[in-house]
Amino acid sequence: MLAELESWSPHVFGALGSELRPFDLARLGASMARALGKDGSIDMLRVSAQSGRALIRERFRGFEVDHLWSPWLLHAGLSPDHATGGLMLPIMAFTMHAAGLPVVTGGADNFVTAFARVLSERGVTVILGESVRNIEIRSGRAVAVHLAGERLSATRAVIASAATPRLYETLLDAAVVPSAGKRAADRHRPGRAAMQLHFALDRPVRWSDSRLDDVPLVHIGSGASSTGVACAQAESGLLPANPTIVVGQQCVLDPSRAPAGKATLWVQLQELPCAPEGDAAGSISTDGTWSTGTTSAYVDRVLDSIERYAPGLRSTVLDSYSIPPTALTAANANAVGGDPYGGAAEIDQSLLWRPGTGTGHRTGIDGLFHIGAFTHPGPGLGGGSGHLVAQQLLAPSRRSRSMDRVRSSLEKFRSTK
Repeated sequence: MLAELESWSPHVFGALGSELRPFDLARLGASMARALGKDGSIDMLRVSAQSGRALIRERFRGFEVDHLWSPWLLHAGLSPDHATGGLMLPIMAFTMHAAGLPVVTGGADNFVTAFARVLSERGVTVILGESVRNIEIRSGRAVAVHLAGERLSATRAVIASAATPRLYETLLDAAVVPSAGKRAADRHRPGRAAMQLHFALDRPVRWSDSRLDDVPLVHIGSGASSTGVACAQAESGLLPANPTIVVGQQCVLDPSRAPAGKATLWVQLQELPCAPEGDAAGSISTDGTWSTGTTSAYVDRVLDSIERYAPGLRSTVLDSYSIPPTALTAANANAVGGDPYGGAAEIDQSLLWRPGTGTGHRTGIDGLFHIGAFTHPGPGLGGGSGHLVAQQLLAPSRRSRSMDRVRSSLEKFRSTK
C-alpha cells in the first residue's frame, strides 16, 4: 500500500499544494496520466473516492490493520465511512512511517514560543489578546484591520485566518461581500465536536498489556466498527456510548512533562455533538448543553473505558482539567461548534469546495486572502494554505515581470553590438 502511494505521491501532494485553478487541474491531470497511465490514474481516483473502511476490507484480512489505522481517520475529521478516507489512511501511514509525529520538549506551548521567536527575529509585531472588529475595504481593496482602539494599515495585503462565516458575516461589511463569499458562509457546515482531558497522575499508567507502557499514543476502540457507530451517534446529537479514546502518554517521550515518578495523560475525544440532545447509553442526563454535570458524567465514562485496559488508573489521578466543546469554542473562535478541524472534512467541503467560494484563497476582494483550516488543503499542521498565499504574494507582479523582460531584451541587444 505504501509503495503504491509513493508512486501516487507527486499527484496527491501536488493537488494538496496547489490552488486547484483550472490550469492547475489540467496540469495535475496531464502529469498523472503520463506517470500512471489510464489504468493507474483510474485506480488512484477510485481509492480517493473510497472510505477507509472499504479500503481496509478490500486490501487486508484480519482485524489488526482495521484496529490500528481506522481510528486515525478521526484526526483528519473523517469517519470510517466517509469518502476520501481510502486515500487519507495511506497518507497518514506514509507520513508517520517516513517522518513520525513530533513532540515538543516541555509542552506544546514551547512550539508557539518558538514561532513567536522566529517572527520577532524578523521584525514581525505580534498583538495578543485583541479581537479584530472588522476589515476595512476601500474602493474594492482591503486597506486596514480594526481592533478595539487601533487601526492597522495594510501595505500589501490582509491575510485572514478565520472561520468562513466569521470572515464573510462579521469581519466584512455586508455591502462589500461578494456573492461567492455569502454562498460559502451559508454552506459552511461544522464537523463533529471534540473534547480534551488533561490528567496529572501519581505514577505512569500501567496497562494490562505492558507493551503499551512505552507507546506514546494509544487508541482505545474496536476499529471501524466502534468508531463508525460513535461517529453516527455524535452526528445524531447523542453522546456516544462507546467512544474512541485517544490517549497520549507524553512522558514516554518527554520526561520533563512531570516530576520524577509522576506522569501526565492527555485524552482526546473526537466523536461528540456540540449540543448533546441525548445519551446513546441512556445513563447521562442532557439538556442540549455541556453543563458541569454532563461533562463530569462523560469524563467518568471515559475513565471507566480506559480503566478496563489500565486497572487502577482512577486512583492515580491527582488532578484533571476538562475542555468540552463549548470551552473549546470560547477559547478559539475558529473552533465553530466545538469543531477543531475548520468544518466538516467530507468531500463536499474539501478540495475545490473548501471554503467553497470558487476563488481559492482569494476572496474576490482585492488584497484580502483567506487561509487556515477552513480553506484548502484543510486542517493539519503543515501550514499549506499560508504557504500557497505566500507564494502568490512573493511572486513578481505582472508589471515587474514585464520590466524584467524589457531589461533582458536590452541587455541582449547591447551584448550583440
